[in-house]
Amino acid sequence: MRDSFDALAASTGIALPPALRALIESGRASRDDPDQMALLAMYDFHWLSAQRAGEVIGEWLNPVKQKGNVFLPFARSGAGDAYCLVRLHSGEEGVCMVWHDSGASHLHFSSFDRFVAGQYVAAFANLTELDEDAGDDPEGYVRADVARVIDLLEPALQDLLRACLAKPLMERPYKLGYRARPEMVLSWISQEEEEALWAQVGNADAVAFDVVARWEE
Repeated sequence: MRDSFDALAASTGIALPPALRALIESGRASRDDPDQMALLAMYDFHWLSAQRAGEVIGEWLNPVKQKGNVFLPFARSGAGDAYCLVRLHSGEEGVCMVWHDSGASHLHFSSFDRFVAGQYVAAFANLTELDEDAGDDPEGYVRADVARVIDLLEPALQDLLRACLAKPLMERPYKLGYRARPEMVLSWISQEEEEALWAQVGNADAVAFDVVARWEE
């Protein structure tokens, strides 16, 4: 798998970030061994094989079709949205979600490390969104997942995540939508803390860019 992703990286000109490379090399970015797979705490996140990532580039995210924006997908949602390393034609780089059914996406994170930290922050604020595989031990499930990844991240982001996990795990109010009523959810951090930390690890002004839908290619 590593060699295949290396080939994709070479063909796109987007270097594999060290943390992502380490996950690929260790097999933690593969669905072959669910017990060792990383980022299980992310909602609706599915790793792509290098072969499938190449197919997504060829079928949809080819820079010729995407107005010069260059993508290297590494995961997808259940609906087919693509998590990608990206280099926009305007020069910005980072990690983004490319929506399969929208004409626009946003560059929220300047690096893979910051992307991972942002996803964990979201998970820490609402453990009810975890996959059913978490069973009756969501705390152990999340802590084990973080342990597979945290040492690969930038030191400042490691400190941020450890500070969150040092807080008491308890029920806190959480609004699932702007007009929704707060619900009590199990969490390490409040929704207000989540929003502040998300702003800290994400781009203050997310860069919007156009996406040509798959059916318009």
